[in-house]
Amino acid sequence: MRSAELNTVDDLSRSCDVASVRKALQILCEFDAQTPRLGTSEVSRRLGLPKSTAHNLLRTLESLDFLKQDAVDRHWGLGPRVYELGLRFSQSTHLVSAAMPHLEALAQATRETVKLAILSGDDLLVMAAIESPYQLHTRGDEGERAPLHCTGLGKALLATLPIPQAVAIASHRGLKKFTQHTITTAARLAEELTRIQADGFSLDREENEAGVVCVAAPISVQASKTHAAVSVSAPSSRLHGSLIQDCIQRVVPTARAVEQALGARRQRPAAPAAPPAKAKSNRGNR
Repeated sequence: MRSAELNTVDDLSRSCDVASVRKALQILCEFDAQTPRLGTSEVSRRLGLPKSTAHNLLRTLESLDFLKQDAVDRHWGLGPRVYELGLRFSQSTHLVSAAMPHLEALAQATRETVKLAILSGDDLLVMAAIESPYQLHTRGDEGERAPLHCTGLGKALLATLPIPQAVAIASHRGLKKFTQHTITTAARLAEELTRIQADGFSLDREENEAGVVCVAAPISVQASKTHAAVSVSAPSSRLHGSLIQDCIQRVVPTARAVEQALGARRQRPAAPAAPPAKAKSNRGNR
């Protein structure tokens, strides 16, 4: 297939697909916080698979410990291998460990919910979160996905990419309208991302959820190809007016501090080599 023929975001991946692998991974992706358990028939229905095919894929995933089946109701849930791989990914990126001290400082200063997210396919994935101590607060959603075009974190992540690429990724699933403030056109999104790239921060003024405001800033370390975003979110009843500007002045320096932490980790010099051992003198043996 010629590259000119790859017109959609996932054309390239589909051109080298192994169908059974894609179906197995799609099964894993069906499990989330709202749907922690699924029956074989429901997996078959959700993915449009014959029940026998779904059963065989589920059994294969079980044999590798990616899924576990309840002995009583025969429903499926994620297995320990998923947790193991998640930990390995988190440890391999160094992102969370480098960012966490700065996230904690931001959470303490604002007393609102702080999140760290990365781009994952055409969604954002929350890697770490610290929830506000207030009784009324926004959720942390650690390990959860969210759309890109209507969230502060999502728009900040898109702003780390060239505008045409960012708009294509966000538009892949359609720019769904969640509230009256949601951006729903590619042209408007491109305009918004241009502003974010110039200003260094993004705002979600009730674009994804009514009553929720978010301030976010992009994190980009080119040397390690790390692209992430950090945010503070809160109910609009608490985060409004000049308080938004105060929040921007805390979130943007936090993003820069995380970049510096990641860059320092990347550029950390190797330990100095031990000095060469001195050659023994043979003068006394002569």
